[in-house]
Amino acid sequence: MHYLLYDIGVAVIAATVFGLLAHWLRQPILLGYLIAGALVGPELGFGFVHAGESIEIISEMGLILLLFIIGLELNIKEVLAAGRQLLVAGFGQFLICLALGVGVFWLCGLGLSGKHADGLYLAIMCALSSTAIVVKLLYDKGELDTLPGRLTLGVLVIQDVYAILVLALQPNFANPSLMPILKALAGTAALLLWGFFFSRYALKRIFASIAKNPEMVLAVSVGWCAAVAAAAGALGLSKEMGALVAGLSIAAFPYSVHVTAKTLPLRDFFLTLFFVSLGMKITAPNWGMVAPVLGIVAFVFVSRFASVYPLVVMTGAGRRAGFVTSINLAQISEFSLVIASLGVAYGHIGKGTVAITIYAMAVMAVLSSYAIRYSHSLYQVFERLTGARNPTATDDAETAASHGPEIVLLGYHRGARALVEALERRDAALLKRTMVIDFNPVSLEEARERGLVALFGDIGSIEVLRHAHIGHAKYIISTIPDLLLKGVDNAELVEMAVAIAPHAMIIATADDAQHERELRAKGAGAVARVYEMAADALAEAVTDTQRARRRTDAVAPSILVA
Repeated sequence: MHYLLYDIGVAVIAATVFGLLAHWLRQPILLGYLIAGALVGPELGFGFVHAGESIEIISEMGLILLLFIIGLELNIKEVLAAGRQLLVAGFGQFLICLALGVGVFWLCGLGLSGKHADGLYLAIMCALSSTAIVVKLLYDKGELDTLPGRLTLGVLVIQDVYAILVLALQPNFANPSLMPILKALAGTAALLLWGFFFSRYALKRIFASIAKNPEMVLAVSVGWCAAVAAAAGALGLSKEMGALVAGLSIAAFPYSVHVTAKTLPLRDFFLTLFFVSLGMKITAPNWGMVAPVLGIVAFVFVSRFASVYPLVVMTGAGRRAGFVTSINLAQISEFSLVIASLGVAYGHIGKGTVAITIYAMAVMAVLSSYAIRYSHSLYQVFERLTGARNPTATDDAETAASHGPEIVLLGYHRGARALVEALERRDAALLKRTMVIDFNPVSLEEARERGLVALFGDIGSIEVLRHAHIGHAKYIISTIPDLLLKGVDNAELVEMAVAIAPHAMIIATADDAQHERELRAKGAGAVARVYEMAADALAEAVTDTQRARRRTDAVAPSILVA
């Protein structure tokens, strides 16, 4: 622990330098992180990091936060309502890949039980894909909200459930017995029940009392994640499972988008350390590793296309969705390292299996970075090679992002309320395609009663706006003057909206003519000068009254003369 801060500093500096080099050379950032870890680590590099175990422990926090965010973004009702495409692909993929792996590795002479269970472990590890790698790459590519993206995320989440089940049962792999398995399942059920019970009856009231303070919402949420992760550890379960349960238990709350967006930078920092620590584990290679590593890489790619592709196509999602989803999932999960490390501790496998897994994971992390980046181009090549284009396939629908609201209101103050009332009078159907983002629960409840989509979140955070999926909106409107905005102004709102939704009409609120020019220069397509509009309305009312009085005064003398 004496060198902890020094080691973290070295790891972060190395990740920054090699991450920049990878970016400038148009290579995957993950490749830069892995090289950084290898160079500063004790195995292949210069040994600049003294306590790699400490870095590894800290990087595990990235996995915990990652699982917490997955839980936040996962609504069980929505998953169940996603239809057979997700459910069939999600639950079928792991089972098919596991069965294929057991058969292939058994034929290769690897054991499946007892103290020589290398074949079983490799089958399990090769059936799991990397949530950290895939989510980051799809997020950077902007394809999380496409059909292949949603299918990919759904499969990853279900894989995590399988992985958690594996972690719960893993101590009994050598000598399977019923009681430890029942104990693990009972602990899992107890954690789920306690998490959802406490969330419903206690967290709900806590969140209601602090809802107007977004930073406290974030602090309580992260504290809840730590508490449930600790409870999972106390029950003998994985802390990652506890984090997933913590996220699931508050996913239905209106605060999940805000918490997710605010937690992402923290998660990314720890995940950076995770990939650097992965690079530190890379040992000196030898020629005997080449064939096993290449064999595992080939098996993972083949097994994904043998499982995901037919399942997705069979459910009617289309060839493109099946191909792209298979490409997205073609790597080994970070969970595999956890499973492999525990396997060594339990005496089920040898360290050589772990070293081969690390090399295979590193190779596939790099290959996936390129494959996901060019997945649609690869599909076109695949289509030409197979020569079987389906004229009825809805490729455009498969690759297009699901369209969100047409109108987005940033904040729900008096101006937004008046706008909603005006829209209701002119075209009430528009309200169903209008979304409000605010952190006032009372305002959000009022918006929902009018039929609008209402999301809790800080409009001053670009991550919140990204996670609200406003990129496909036609109109993004800020009706709140700078005087009433907190922590942000209309100029910043315009800049963020333009960055996320460059094709949308951005409408902002200005104080005067100079402010209007500034907002238009930032990218606003239209500007409302509320104070001048109010002044014009008042002036019109005054002048109309004066004209009416003059007409009255002119008519009265004529009546008297008559």
